[in-house]
Amino acid sequence: KDYIDNILADRNIENVAIGGLSDSKCVWEAKPGGLLAATLLQEVALITGQDWKTFLLMGITVPGKKCSVICDNLLVDEDNMMDVRSKGSDIRSICIGKTPKALIFLMSKKGVCGGALNQKICDMIAGMKV
Repeated sequence: KDYIDNILADRNIENVAIGGLSDSKCVWEAKPGGLLAATLLQEVALITGQDWKTFLLMGITVPGKKCSVICDNLLVDEDNMMDVRSKGSDIRSICIGKTPKALIFLMSKKGVCGGALNQKICDMIAGMKV
């Protein structure tokens, strides 16, 4: 809980969820009652699935909102991030980070650009690799 509270203390972040990548995919931590926690397991399965080209063409739905993939470096070593943006009137940036054992989802507050989330997720990835 303290880890999630610390992340949410960042004025740019509205929601966070962390899910395991093992065979028994599960939500490790998430904002209590947050929308990301409700959709995390489906998104982890989609993102880690075999049909990557279809995924990139069709986009992603987080959390229940259709999003466009803006930058995909999730499978690029030393980067391991994907930037997506929700569509419609309530536009949010979402940054997804990958560690060897987890996927991290950060959602911005309305009007915050994705770049503001990138440094935070880089720090989180680095901290989870040790």
